Amino acid sequence: MRLTRLAGCRKKCFMASINILHTEWSDGWGGQEIRILDECLGLSERGHRVELAGCPRGKLRLRAEAAGLVFHPLDMAGAWDLAACLGLFRLIRRRGVRIVHTHSSVDSWLGGMAARLAGAACVRTRHLSAPVNTSLMNFVYRLPQAVITTGQGIRRHLVKDYGLPAARVLSIPTGVDLTRFKPCEPDPSLQAELGLSPGEPVVAIVAVLRSWKRHDLFCDMAKMVLERRPATRFLIVGHGPGWERVGGYLDQMNLRPAALMTGHRDDIERILPLCTVCVLPSDKNEGVPQAVLQELACERAVVGAAAGDIPEVVRDGQTGLLVAAGQAPPLAEAVLRLLDDESLRRELGRRGRAFVSENYSREIMLSRTEAVYERVLAGQPPGENVL
Repeated sequence: MRLTRLAGCRKKCFMASINILHTEWSDGWGGQEIRILDECLGLSERGHRVELAGCPRGKLRLRAEAAGLVFHPLDMAGAWDLAACLGLFRLIRRRGVRIVHTHSSVDSWLGGMAARLAGAACVRTRHLSAPVNTSLMNFVYRLPQAVITTGQGIRRHLVKDYGLPAARVLSIPTGVDLTRFKPCEPDPSLQAELGLSPGEPVVAIVAVLRSWKRHDLFCDMAKMVLERRPATRFLIVGHGPGWERVGGYLDQMNLRPAALMTGHRDDIERILPLCTVCVLPSDKNEGVPQAVLQELACERAVVGAAAGDIPEVVRDGQTGLLVAAGQAPPLAEAVLRLLDDESLRRELGRRGRAFVSENYSREIMLSRTEAVYERVLAGQPPGENVL
């Protein structure tokens, strides 16, 4: 929704309006960039002035400007790009920025140093669960007054291994818009568009096509499932650098036409009701995945691999089925179990929706982020001194 349309119906602020600048070096479009944009829009709806700075050629710039947000294009050649650091320093001063919120490696170095020089507070979000370099030279996580992670596992790593004080790090997983992602009936027109038949079992993966999402395991699983349930269809939803590689898996395993690559979709809330089972076989780098939360919010049955912070939300036998990471046979067995047991699918879906509603809504994410800003501006630690 464009900010111009929101101007007349802004939500009541939960704290005094502040000027916030988000920075993002990445030029891609995935879960990280989606969260940044949604967070910026949500905080704008709450009455804050939110602007962005980052890659002039990035997809985030296109999306942000289309949504009515102010985006300041700024090339960042690397962590020690003094011209970019000076540019951010001047931008912070000129725009009266009080909070600089950084996201990727390069912009976190530059934004963290520029914020310090300009006297602004700094917050960093760590989106991935990949291990952080613990060298004393890698002090980028010591520049901000607060570090937000997208899962508890990442938080524990930054405290125990990197050495950050526990009170400076807290987990705020990406929130789900429960009015957008909700259980509903499949759209017959979308089924026809994708070549699906009503009542046909559909197994899907919704993820950027990157190596750690393990689309190879998804394809291995699909081959195994088809041997026992030949009428099953498979959707690979998303785009990314692995597009040709994943297409090669389908050809090598003769999975077409049972498996379809849809490419990137902006209508995931319409895709999910078509899915009987959703799968995420990642083996690393995961915080709490947005796709899984959206699937649970839509009351889909989910199979997740025990990697990163996936187990934080896919609780085996409660909100989904959890399997060992990096192995296709357990993945296939879990999918077959769900395809064969409608009552289990329904029960897991119902519990998943309730779990997300209680713990991972968009409003909870925004309120917790505002609380971090409020405490940082007051010179207080943003979290608790516990793990």
